[in-house]
Amino acid sequence: VSGEGVEGKVLGFGRGLPDPGAWPTDWRGPQEAVAREKLKLEEEKKKKLERFNSSRVHLDNLADLENLVQRRKKRLRQRVPPRKPEPLVKPQPQAQVEPVDLEMFLKAAAENQESLIDKYLTDGGDPSAHDKLHRTALHWACLKGHSQLVNKLLAAGATVDAQDLLDRTPVFWACRGGHLDSLKQLLNQGARVNARDKIGSTPLHVAVRTRHPDCLEHLIECGAHLNAQDKEGDTALHEAVRHGSYKAMKLLLLYGAELGVRNAASVTPVQLARDWQRGIREALQAHVAHPRTRC
Repeated sequence: VSGEGVEGKVLGFGRGLPDPGAWPTDWRGPQEAVAREKLKLEEEKKKKLERFNSSRVHLDNLADLENLVQRRKKRLRQRVPPRKPEPLVKPQPQAQVEPVDLEMFLKAAAENQESLIDKYLTDGGDPSAHDKLHRTALHWACLKGHSQLVNKLLAAGATVDAQDLLDRTPVFWACRGGHLDSLKQLLNQGARVNARDKIGSTPLHVAVRTRHPDCLEHLIECGAHLNAQDKEGDTALHEAVRHGSYKAMKLLLLYGAELGVRNAASVTPVQLARDWQRGIREALQAHVAHPRTRC
């Protein structure tokens, strides 16, 4: 063993020289590796160029264009998955609406439930039917201001001047609720603008008492009697003074209401205003003169 080691040293083995009995080694080293990398890159470029050239479309004639269109369609069919057929929705049977009685009909008119109104009318119900107090669906619709429902009831033949137990027509109820649209609908259908209830009041009195000047003015423009008196002899101007409604007083005077009309107590609106002012003045003076009052 020692002899082989000495011989190797003598022959120069182990000093960078190749051993004749060993595997051949690459003496070029890094240069060979760089050359192989360049060759590999060139081959990849060549392959990319070949693929690009093969993918280019040559449209020399109409047949080439048709082939292109067919290939594009084929690709689209492959990319987009076919839609699944939508499940058929079976129509559900409509719920059977129970017959609408009179009580439900009147309540529906107050609550603006048009479906119940339609059901009642479709089944042949009387649109002018009333309860024990003779209140009809039209009364309730006007009071609540359901103008669409008012039109529907009038079109179905509801009595426009139906009277409740106090002889008040839907016009009274529309003025009481302050719904100008409903009032206009009734008057356009021929409702009486100067109707009277059991105490002799007209819609003009009601509009003043409930403080609805827009309804008051429309009634006047439609021919309401400005100086109509109720059973106590009060005119609308008396009511405006009594309720302290400045707008109503101004409107009535503007349209020509008379100041000298006396009621059953022989009091004019002017005297009523003076009494009202005197009563307020006396109440204030009594309050100031009271020993417990602190000024």
